[in-house]
Parts: sequence; structure tokens; C-alpha cells
Amino acid sequence: MKFKILLFLFIILLATQVIPAQESTATITNFEIVQNISDFIAGDSTTSVFKFDYPGDLENDYNDAPLVVKINISSLNHHFPVAKGDFEIEMSAQKYWLFDLLPVGEPIPMRCKENPPIEFKPRERPGIQFVIDEVPDGVFYCYNANYYMLDLDSQTKITMTVSSHPAIYPGDYEVVLTLYEMEPDFEGPEIILAEPLGDIVIGGENEIIPVKLDISDLYNLNDDSVKYKIVDLGIPSEGGGINQTYYDSGWINLELNETSGLYEDEFNVTENGLNQSGSYWLYAKAEDVLGNEGEL
Repeated sequence: MKFKILLFLFIILLATQVIPAQESTATITNFEIVQNISDFIAGDSTTSVFKFDYPGDLENDYNDAPLVVKINISSLNHHFPVAKGDFEIEMSAQKYWLFDLLPVGEPIPMRCKENPPIEFKPRERPGIQFVIDEVPDGVFYCYNANYYMLDLDSQTKITMTVSSHPAIYPGDYEVVLTLYEMEPDFEGPEIILAEPLGDIVIGGENEIIPVKLDISDLYNLNDDSVKYKIVDLGIPSEGGGINQTYYDSGWINLELNETSGLYEDEFNVTENGLNQSGSYWLYAKAEDVLGNEGEL
């Protein structure tokens, strides 16, 4: 899952100034602050409302993308930095069709979290999961991928309520909002050969060859798709166009080692019919749950 930036919004909390900052790629239009954030005392709350249009154009080539709002709250007094628990955020999103004054359905609550892991896992595609494991103090992620999507040619109105801890330092705080849409990422898994290193040399006492793959991807992997094969040096992975006898082990599955986090197997030279000394190549492949393929 990748985050496509829609807008940065800069606000000063506990002051009366609200300053829209920079749009990234004009993916949203007609941004408007309906209700400014206002001063409030420690232990109290304040509410801000803003809206924007999401037009169907060349910049917006993906429909039905979950909206994500990242909020970064920081103290302007570096002696009193923001800590987790200093603030709480509630948020809801209301959708309208462009040029239509009537709302579409009811306001949808957005879940705002500051404690990792932050898991983005749409209900309709449970195999897709993007996780943020580290979240700095003062940073919140708000989203509801199960119900609130950005539809082309729609308008969204966001209502955000910020509450503070009664014992928070009384001063000015800076708030930076970044709006994102979550789009599928169609890059395949990255495969790194952890073991063996270099060409495989057969001969002598190496009856068993440990094979270990380090595979990373934004999404969950299809474990059944993680495979490797060993072939003669210089032979393509599928052996296309080869007119001579050559060794090809065929595709072999690996299993995930939960302790090491690597996909592992032990290649038995004798059982796999590799009976000639020499150098060999190893190929590997894997797919994620979206069907994106990666190869080594």
C-alpha cells in the first residue's frame, strides 16, 4: 500500500491562526476551512472543520481509495515536548457528490491512533495489510478503510476534535495535517539470497545445501508461491531455447522460519538428482496476495 499525498495543512493550536500550506499535485481542489480551530484550556477540546473536492482528472487515476489523515502535533516550546497521551483526536468524514448539496449517507467515524502498530487492513481485501511499526510522539493516523473511500468527483467534509490532557503544558502547539489516499502498490516482492552466497559449487562433502531467502513486501506474501530452483550455470530459469542436456531441479517450495524471518529449505543433492560436480545458479520467485511477482 502506498500513500499518495493530497494536501499539507498547517495549524497553530492554542492560537487563532490557521494557515493552509502547500498542495502536492493538485489532486484535491476547493480546499476550504469551514470552522477555524480556536483557543482552549488544558483538559478541554476544540473542533475544526474543513472540506475539499476530489475531482476525476489525470492526477486522480484511482477510484475508491481509502482516505488517511496524518496529524503531527508538536510543542513550540522545546522544553515541553509532546508525549503520547497528551492529546486525543476524534474525527469523522462526510461525503457529498460534487454539485450536490445532499450528503451521501451518514458521517463515518475515522479511527485515530498514536500507538503502534498502525495497521491498514481493508475489510474487503483481508489479505492486504500495510503496517507502520514506529510512530513518533505527537503523531496520529486517522482512517477507516472499511467504510470511507475517496470516490472520483466527490466532496469530503472532515470534522476533527482535539482534546488535551488536564496536566498538559499551557502554551502554543503546532499541528501539521497531511491528507493521503491509500493506493495499491503493484511492485513485486524483493528477494535477497541470504544463503548460499554466490554461485553454488557442487562437489566434495556438500551433500546438503542450505537455501535461505530474505523476502520483503508491503503486503502479505502468498507462502505457496515462494519457490527456488537450481540449474546449470548460465541456464535461464525456464530453460527456454536450450538444446543440450542440462540440470534443472524444478521449482521447490521453501517454508517460513518464524524465528529468523527467512524462507528456508535444505537442498539434498542426491535426492534431487544432482550428481555432477560443478557450479550452478539459483533462481527464486514469490508473489504477494495481490499477485505481484518478484524474482531473483
